[in-house]
Amino acid sequence: MADVLTGQSYVTRERKPVRERIIQKILVLVIAGLSLVLLGQLAYHLAIAPRLTIDTIVVDSDLPLSDEQLLALAGVQEGLGFFAVQPDRVAARILQQPFVREAQVETIFPNRLVITATRRVPLAAALARTESATVPLVFDEDGIVFQVGADAEFADLPVVSGLRFAAVDVGLQLPALVVDFLRQLRRLRMEDPGLYGLFSEYRIVQKNEFAYEVVLYPMHYRLPVRIGTSIDVDMIQYVMMMLDVLQREQRLELLAELDFRSGEGVLRPRDTGGRR
Repeated sequence: MADVLTGQSYVTRERKPVRERIIQKILVLVIAGLSLVLLGQLAYHLAIAPRLTIDTIVVDSDLPLSDEQLLALAGVQEGLGFFAVQPDRVAARILQQPFVREAQVETIFPNRLVITATRRVPLAAALARTESATVPLVFDEDGIVFQVGADAEFADLPVVSGLRFAAVDVGLQLPALVVDFLRQLRRLRMEDPGLYGLFSEYRIVQKNEFAYEVVLYPMHYRLPVRIGTSIDVDMIQYVMMMLDVLQREQRLELLAELDFRSGEGVLRPRDTGGRR
C-alpha cells in the first residue's frame, strides 16, 4: 500500500513539470504571435499606409456645381493620404451649403473616394417683407430656405403666402406647423404635376399657435378655395370639377369662396361676408 501510494506521488511529481513546460511553450507561441502582429502593424503604418493615397475620386452629384467646385467645397483632392480623409467631416463640409439636401462620402480601400450629393428641389416661394423691400424666398418640402433675393429663381413656382419672418436669410427653417403641408404639396407634384401647376398661391391662415387652414388660388378660376390642412390628388380633382361646373353655370362671380374643409364643397355667396 505504501509503495503504491509512493508511486502515485512520484507520477504526480513527474507530470507537473511536463504541464508547466507545455504551458510555457504555449505562452511563448502566443507572445511570439502577438509580437509578429505588432511588428506587422508597425510596418504597415510606418511603411505602407503613408504610401496609400487617394488617386481616384468618383463624384455623383446633381448640385449646381462642377466637380472641381464640389471637391474644393469638400476640401479634398487627389493625392491625399487614404487614412487622412475623414468621410464624416468631408460630408459635413458639403452639407454646410443650404442648397445641399444630402451628402454621403465613402472611402474604398485602397485608393478610391466616392462622393454622392443631392440638391434641394424648389417646391414653392414666399415673399418676406423687410423695411426696404419685399424679398422672395425659395424653399423645399422640408421648409428649408436655400435661395433668397436676387438668387431666388421663383418664376415658375407657386407662392406660399401668410408666413411671417422675423429675419430673412439662407438656411432659414420655415415653421414646423406648415412643413407637413409642404410635404403633401411635394407628393401632389410627384403624383400629378399638372394638378400641382393649376394653383398660383397657397395662403396659410393661422388660427392659433397649433392650428391653421389653407386657401388655394386657382390660376384659371377667380374663386379661392378654402381647405383644411390636407391636400391630395383626389381632392384637387374634385375641386377642379366643381370649379368647372360653376364657371359653365356662370356662378363664379356670385361667390366669395368655395369652402372645402368638410370635403363636400360649400359655396359661400358674396353677400354673406365670405372670407378670402
